Amino acid sequence: MQEKHNKEVSRRSFIEKTAKITAGLAVGSALTRTSQAQVYKSILPSKILGANEKIRTGHIGTGGMGRSNLGFVLKRDDIQPIALCDLYRKNLERGAQMVKQKYADFTLHHDFREIIDNKDVDAVVIATPDHWHCLCVLYAADAKKHIYCEKPLSTTIAEGRKMVEAVRRNKVVFQGGTMQRSGRHFQEAVELVKSGYIGKVAHVETFNHEDKPIEGIGLGDSDQAKWEKEGLDWDFHQGWVEHRPFNTNRWIYHFRWFLDYSGGKITDWGAHLIDIALWGMGEEKQPKSVTAVGGKYVLTDNRTTPDTLEAVWEFDDYILTFSNRVYNMYLPKGYSDHGILFHGTLGTLRVDRGGYEVIPVPNNDGCEPKKSGPSQMNEPHWQNFADSIRENKDPIVTVETLHNTTRVCHMGTCAYVAGARLLWDPANEQFIGDDEATKKGNAWAYRPYLNGWSLEPPYDRQQKA
Repeated sequence: MQEKHNKEVSRRSFIEKTAKITAGLAVGSALTRTSQAQVYKSILPSKILGANEKIRTGHIGTGGMGRSNLGFVLKRDDIQPIALCDLYRKNLERGAQMVKQKYADFTLHHDFREIIDNKDVDAVVIATPDHWHCLCVLYAADAKKHIYCEKPLSTTIAEGRKMVEAVRRNKVVFQGGTMQRSGRHFQEAVELVKSGYIGKVAHVETFNHEDKPIEGIGLGDSDQAKWEKEGLDWDFHQGWVEHRPFNTNRWIYHFRWFLDYSGGKITDWGAHLIDIALWGMGEEKQPKSVTAVGGKYVLTDNRTTPDTLEAVWEFDDYILTFSNRVYNMYLPKGYSDHGILFHGTLGTLRVDRGGYEVIPVPNNDGCEPKKSGPSQMNEPHWQNFADSIRENKDPIVTVETLHNTTRVCHMGTCAYVAGARLLWDPANEQFIGDDEATKKGNAWAYRPYLNGWSLEPPYDRQQKA
């Protein structure tokens, strides 16, 4: 748990000191937002905010997910975006249009490190492509800024461990973007599983299926010069991974279908679904092994992630599965395109974003049926983040929680890349064995940073002092 700085400065002393200082200041229009910030910061320990002070955010990534987060922030009066960053000019402009509807003063940036260097930014909101999550978190944590980071936490298991260490070393609040945990109906479903309502659970299924055409995302556009006129910065976008020729499918949104930058559906939707499965079954439990089979059997596009995948994780007392089809979303009547199924000795609990349902089984005396509709997820999730910053406490999705979920997802990708069943050593976060498949799995989990970037400071070895 983070150190309770609240003990150092009581609310009473804070109010008294604030009154003395502000009494000598010109109150009104002459007192700018920046000067107010400096007053608070001169009184309080780093990153402890007053009950009525706004949390000032810097948004790194203003694409689809980034603008979604921006929308939730702008609905609130206790959080104010003061800086936006995106490598793609059009996304930056779209984000700016949103903020302009409520606030006049904010800055725009191409390089996220300019937001990190802004001392008025209290917290960063990270919604970049997956392979940039880690460096943004490391820079932000070292700058003592609180962090909201989208899932998956990382692109490699090595990154995730460094992110955990940085957040805890710097004692900042970290909220992961798996907002389903803040949904009341997900919380109720997990409690039913934990309480034994459906009996002993020995099998948990997670699934996400789509109905994409055989052409998938197509072959993309490789005209780099054309897109550079629109603000493309291809070298910066690729960052630490092996640099590839430009293609639009490797860029905005579709980057997640390329193994260089992400893991496909297993780290996209899988991170949400597997997160709830692990929560229900007990996050202290770690897999003993993982197997993943599948391939790109149907789609004719240029993605490198599979269009068909089945992954199985073996735990001491249950198995967890993830299933994905990109081209056929047939499911039993009443099912959504995604979901989690907890199979117990007394019944099965199915839960998705539309609600949950308990279906009793006739043997073992069964259980009573139960059902619930959907609940808000994002609004309470952001409330939890804001409360955690003000109270200097861990939020509902800590960095360890998101690392655990993401690590399980990455284990599935490693097994797929290795083409074999892999044994897992949770203490060392590595696969066990000297065979070629195990070496391949570990190499994928710990692939090195390239192009002058590093997981150790200075993170950019090419940047001039």
